[in-house]
Amino acid sequence: MTQLRERLAEQGAAAERKSIYRDLAALRRHGLDVVFRPGNGGGWYLGRRTFAPGELRAMADAIAVYPHFSQAQREALLDKVKGLTSIHQRPRLHRPVALSRQEDGAVQSVLDRIHTACQEGKALSFVPYRYDRHLEKAPAGARQFVSPKGLLWTDQGYRLLGWDHRTQNLRLFRPDRMGEVLVTGLPAQGPGADPAMWTAAPFGLDPDRRERVQLLCQEALAEEVADRFGPEAQAEPQGTGFLLSADVVVGPAFWEWVDTHSGEVEVVGPTWAARQWRERCCFPPRRAAV
Repeated sequence: MTQLRERLAEQGAAAERKSIYRDLAALRRHGLDVVFRPGNGGGWYLGRRTFAPGELRAMADAIAVYPHFSQAQREALLDKVKGLTSIHQRPRLHRPVALSRQEDGAVQSVLDRIHTACQEGKALSFVPYRYDRHLEKAPAGARQFVSPKGLLWTDQGYRLLGWDHRTQNLRLFRPDRMGEVLVTGLPAQGPGADPAMWTAAPFGLDPDRRERVQLLCQEALAEEVADRFGPEAQAEPQGTGFLLSADVVVGPAFWEWVDTHSGEVEVVGPTWAARQWRERCCFPPRRAAV
């Protein structure tokens, strides 16, 4: 209580003990978890806060590795996050999380316009860009019109899932390759689309090619398979290895992975996929497909 009175006095507000007690009670009535702990080292403190310590640490990590902030923006935002906890907890938010690469900060304004178009149900227009031989951005075609369906976050960064007005189909666009982005007055077009369906399976982003496959894998691949296929995959010990069942997008990336691990992976189901695997590997069938 003495420290509270001293802090108030430093701000030019003289206060009696009784008035401070009344103020603390008023804070409780308005929803703040003001707690008193008696004894040596005790005092008044804020108990329950908006964010738990674990949540704040996760936020700090996410800010530290977000590639579309400048270093100054990142440090300023981390300072604000630290202000959401007590002075005793703030040192725990100093975490050595490294950023692999830092992208053009202009992407942030593109993301803002994408979200605005989604919220207003409007189409976007933009000029596609590419990098030339001088590694400088240059226009790569005429202005395009797209109805955004949502943003995906992949290992390669953001991808916009949108309905291409010219080709009349769903496509993925890179926000960092979109220039002169405008939210138009045109109403959004195209069917509804769930962006999560484009990222739920490894080896691609095409939901129309998703299949439940069965792979006979050697035990040495266990860690890589766990990282690649995630917790939704199911494994059953079989012989010296295991039988894996997982949802994948059966496309070029999938077959490339299988070819890379030739001799360690056998595609055994569904039947048509097992047949394709045997044709690619020039192997005779070794067992019945699952």
